[in-house]
Amino acid sequence: MARVSQIVDRVRLELGDMPKKFTYTSPGDGTSKVFDTKIKPLEPSSLVVEVRSPQGTVPIPAPAGYTVEKDLGIFHFYTPPAANATVTITGVSYRYFSDSDLERFVDTAVEQHTYQRADKFGRRLTIGNLESVEEYPIAILAAIEALWCLATDSAFDIDIQAPDGVMIPRSERYRQLTGMIQQRMEQYKQLSSALNIGLWRLEIGALRRVSRRTNRLVPIYMAQEVEDARYPERVYIENNLKGFDPVPTTAAIYDLLIYQGDSFSIELDFPTDTTNLVFKAQIRIYARAPIIIADMTVTVVNNATGRIRLSLPKSVTKNLPKRGTWDLQATSSVDPDFQKTYIRGQVFVTEQVTVDANEQGGAGLGGY
Repeated sequence: MARVSQIVDRVRLELGDMPKKFTYTSPGDGTSKVFDTKIKPLEPSSLVVEVRSPQGTVPIPAPAGYTVEKDLGIFHFYTPPAANATVTITGVSYRYFSDSDLERFVDTAVEQHTYQRADKFGRRLTIGNLESVEEYPIAILAAIEALWCLATDSAFDIDIQAPDGVMIPRSERYRQLTGMIQQRMEQYKQLSSALNIGLWRLEIGALRRVSRRTNRLVPIYMAQEVEDARYPERVYIENNLKGFDPVPTTAAIYDLLIYQGDSFSIELDFPTDTTNLVFKAQIRIYARAPIIIADMTVTVVNNATGRIRLSLPKSVTKNLPKRGTWDLQATSSVDPDFQKTYIRGQVFVTEQVTVDANEQGGAGLGGY
């Protein structure tokens, strides 16, 4: 699972824009409220502002005591420091961009990288459910966004030619930046094509048979051995040659990870008071499947905090298929018309290897 903070750190490494600590001091004169540190950009969360005088050191909080223009390094005090006081500011600064700027670039890169992408279960891809292998391509795309900002700033520089024949080619910086952007974009393109992700991913489709009677696609299942008595595992194939926009849902998404043959229990924090609510949770192979694979036991741990427990005994988990779907539905004991689904998701089951002798099944080689 990718995280924005990790990608921001990687973008800083790619740009060479590492954080550095600074200390700024300036005497007060009793009238000046504005102090220009000439240090920019600043990280507002790292700033410690103090006014030191013979009477002692007084910390100045933000925004009650001052405001800061983080991109310019200018501080505005509401009360001017006394004439016998010294203003001391410590914190972290950067060479090009603050964390909030890079987070904006990362958000843009994620939106472009995951445009019209969803997993095989129809869930929209976000920064929270992306694979870790996609962090680096997103960092490259965010770095490209940052380089374009630097290139736009350098585009206003013009060459300087002195009367004595000395020439300063200031526009060379713009050419270097645009050349770097082209190389970075080629790097992102190669990674996207190799991993089949992002803006240069290939759209892959599969030929499916349509039932003549119902005009619906015939489901596809994984092939199994003759003596394999497990539930058939359904294959979910994406046919999104024009992109796919997932349908938004009001239910929270939470996937269950279960080991076959082991007792299962998990506690969840419910978003509201569970008093007078009756819960029901079921597992099926797919939504609206006619067969219920398992009915989970739902126990309310604490009504006030809304904490509930889902559990299954080992006698039920040993018969679960490798993949399924589930949801948690609530009805009211006082309002017969109330019914709401709060959580839904997929069920992933790891197959059991070690079993008791009396549980060992299968027809053996004689099944052939």
